[in-house]
Amino acid sequence: MLRRDFQPGFRIELHHKDLLGATLRPGTDLVLDLVDFRTALPGAGLVVTGEGSLDEQTLHGKAPAGVAAAARGADVPVVAVAGRSLLMLDDLAPIGIRAAYALTDIDRDPARCMSEAGLLLEQLAERLAADWVSDDDDNDRGATA
Repeated sequence: MLRRDFQPGFRIELHHKDLLGATLRPGTDLVLDLVDFRTALPGAGLVVTGEGSLDEQTLHGKAPAGVAAAARGADVPVVAVAGRSLLMLDDLAPIGIRAAYALTDIDRDPARCMSEAGLLLEQLAERLAADWVSDDDDNDRGATA
């Protein structure tokens, strides 16, 4: 019997998983393993992750939390890019996200953020690069949520 669990990190639970030799894993962990994310971290200076909305669910298992947990294990700083952020840096810090950049920081109109996402993402990337990419290793800067 299959049961769909619509919590963050959607998964399909198999009631007879032991008979099938299956294991349940968070989807983010599975994807990070499939793309060999953890082996790419040594030597990285920054990880950029993102999603449409940084919100309360982000703190409980959405992809940015999983990415940040993996990067934290390699001592690589993580910043997030989103369409909007409903969280403050104090909310994001415990899961390992050191800065958040949202399209709504540039333009408060959600319709424009969706219709002109590409242009606004370019502007956001410029801000992120100005804050985090430098000739030295001082990456303690960042945007506020």
